[in-house]
Amino acid sequence: MLKKIIVGLLLTSSLFAQSGIKNFFKYSTAYASFSLNAPRYQDDRFAIVGGLSTGDLVVERTERELKPDFQTSFGLRKIGRFQYEAKRGVKSAGKGGVWYDGSEQNANESSTFGPVKGWEYLIKYSEGRQWGNDYVNQEYWLRYTGNWFMAKVGLTELGLEDIAYGQGDLRFKWTPGILNKKFHISIGVKHRQHPVYGFDAMVLDTTWYRGQWWNFAEDAFGIDDNRWVDATMLDEDGNFIQSESELLEYRNGEWVPIEGAGPFWNEGGEYWGHDWLWRDEIGNIFAYTDREFFLYHFPGMLEDYITGVKSDLGYMRETSIVVGGDFYHYADNWWVHAWGNWLPYHYGHDKYSYHNAHDYKQHKDDKKPPHLFEFSEPGWKAWNDYDYGAIFGVKLKDNLGVFAEGRYLYYWDKPAYDLKFGVNYQFIGF
Repeated sequence: MLKKIIVGLLLTSSLFAQSGIKNFFKYSTAYASFSLNAPRYQDDRFAIVGGLSTGDLVVERTERELKPDFQTSFGLRKIGRFQYEAKRGVKSAGKGGVWYDGSEQNANESSTFGPVKGWEYLIKYSEGRQWGNDYVNQEYWLRYTGNWFMAKVGLTELGLEDIAYGQGDLRFKWTPGILNKKFHISIGVKHRQHPVYGFDAMVLDTTWYRGQWWNFAEDAFGIDDNRWVDATMLDEDGNFIQSESELLEYRNGEWVPIEGAGPFWNEGGEYWGHDWLWRDEIGNIFAYTDREFFLYHFPGMLEDYITGVKSDLGYMRETSIVVGGDFYHYADNWWVHAWGNWLPYHYGHDKYSYHNAHDYKQHKDDKKPPHLFEFSEPGWKAWNDYDYGAIFGVKLKDNLGVFAEGRYLYYWDKPAYDLKFGVNYQFIGF
């Protein structure tokens, strides 16, 4: 819903005045692209499917399905161009400019202020596959910059980094006379909405480890367990024979008791003669003992279940105090553009907002049982969220230059960053 609202604002905000439509979209660029790359090579997989009792193993080869990397992108943008940026778009392509294809990572898109006043906006969507991992990256925002304030609404999703959030940002802007008014200070509030971050399965659902886990597994995963009995462990009346014999291991020419809690059957190292097998939703057996199920199947099923629990909880909300700084200088032979934002205080609105996740992190560090964690009411909490970025370039000679740029985001203890640097040299004068 938030994405629809933001996109709607981007596409309709100019309709308040018929005469403003052309100006709102003037100099904006729409683009769409598709790219395809050869897949990353992976060796075939091998599995043992039989022969364990005879020693003559039956091996099954599974050929990897190598899927190519791809990216599909489209976007609409109107963002002021800084002097250090290459010209893009159809008018500039082939004339010292380049095309938009959606793969570019423009660090300055995350800066607080652009080089112009007025309306700017970005609609940017990409989906694809990278090294076998499917992803969706999307960013939408609408920004208005005035003489003394900035307002922005937006939605960001970084699929590979597993970060998604919507935001509303309102700041007062101050440009002191120092540094030739190239430095801006901003302070205001930022409201963010995001999925549940910072809580693990031990808190989101305690029934799987505080109750009878087998009953939880049946209800949560839609599977079934049934008891089986070794017929040799039954007497002639069908009663189970209690065995007090230990499991033995043949070692160094003699049978010796197996040490420890037992290798497979139970925690006592004894063979009970019975256990429970597990069937999937359509009745196929996938585990012959509780131990096999719990070690090899339960963790993955629990992860999928908790992911669903998180999704059902929806988006959590925090309102934060934000302080920012921006600096921009451009000269013919060098330039620098740097910005940063610090969010030190936050008001959590919901039970699973990060103000409680921050307390839960301390709860774990104190080695307290997860089920004893007490959720606090909505309120203010202090922790450090921040983001920053910088672009730097030096033209050492007409044919030699160096550059560096990058950005770093650290929200809710989840980092996302990109960095690049290099040197350009043009051979001339042979």
